[in-house]
Amino acid sequence: MPITLILAGFYVGWNIGANDAANCIGTTVGAQIISYRKAVMIMGFFVILGGVLQGHHVMKTVGKGIVISEASAYEEHTGAEAGPEFRQYFPDDRLPDKAILVALLSAGFFVTLATFSSIPVSTSQAIVGGVAGVGVGIVGMNASYFKLGVLLKIFGAWVISPVLTMILAFAFYYVLGLLLRNLRAVYWSQVLAILVVCSAAYVSYSLGANDVGNAIGPLLSKYPDKGLQLAMLGGIAMAVGAMTFGSRVTDTVGKSITPLDYGGALAAQFAAAFGVHLFSMAGIPVSTSQAVVGGVIGVGLTKGMNAVSTRKISTIFLGWVITPLCAAIFAAVMYRLVS
Repeated sequence: MPITLILAGFYVGWNIGANDAANCIGTTVGAQIISYRKAVMIMGFFVILGGVLQGHHVMKTVGKGIVISEASAYEEHTGAEAGPEFRQYFPDDRLPDKAILVALLSAGFFVTLATFSSIPVSTSQAIVGGVAGVGVGIVGMNASYFKLGVLLKIFGAWVISPVLTMILAFAFYYVLGLLLRNLRAVYWSQVLAILVVCSAAYVSYSLGANDVGNAIGPLLSKYPDKGLQLAMLGGIAMAVGAMTFGSRVTDTVGKSITPLDYGGALAAQFAAAFGVHLFSMAGIPVSTSQAVVGGVIGVGLTKGMNAVSTRKISTIFLGWVITPLCAAIFAAVMYRLVS
């Protein structure tokens, strides 16, 4: 079972890299600044770096902050003693191995479907849905076994994150346009291209800091003393995913929502990186997909509503709603079937 769990964690990380490569480098490739291969190499390095240095914040939330599986945490949360019923559900003070496996595979499965459909979905939502789903599979709808305050905080962040990055990108792109209006276009074009690549590295770092926790956070419940090794595993898995199947969703983010120039790519990526990094420090698993798409929409809105593909955005929004729901329901049903 341990090898199976590690492989499942790698599979989820691979999925996140394949789907979220677009979030890190979609605008850079879409603006035709560097090739996809070079962009992926930059992304891979900084994803691993972000996961190793700061991935532990979100890992703790995903691994232990949704379903209450420790007796001491249950007693503190409810004010009641963890009796025989609790011990029946969580005899080892952690999620059962089957629950970890089902949560990871459920999340990975729906992200795989989205990636092959070229839709940038929220991998954060998928894994949170998977973990919450197996929790329901174990204890039913008993709210005392869930940290509802943490879940509400996560749900709120999912709404706030894309709105925040949209506003930041809109303001940044507008101010950047005013500053560059009277400057030498050729010279500043080269400077902007360099800054866009730097912002792609920052997004990749933020992705590692936030989404490595989504990839292998559930494994932290089983291996609480292996945080650094798990973060390295998640970062490498994400880098491999980006290198193998990341190009599909990259085209959607970089080219299909709104046309991007260098300034637009910089504004969208920097706004997304800042927003995701902010939530990562708070230990909240937010969606890099939502953040980047919000940033791209913000850039597009500076040119008017007609500059944004509402059809493509509607498809993306639908994916954001369906993914966590399907992952949660699938995980709950699957856990009941295999138990």
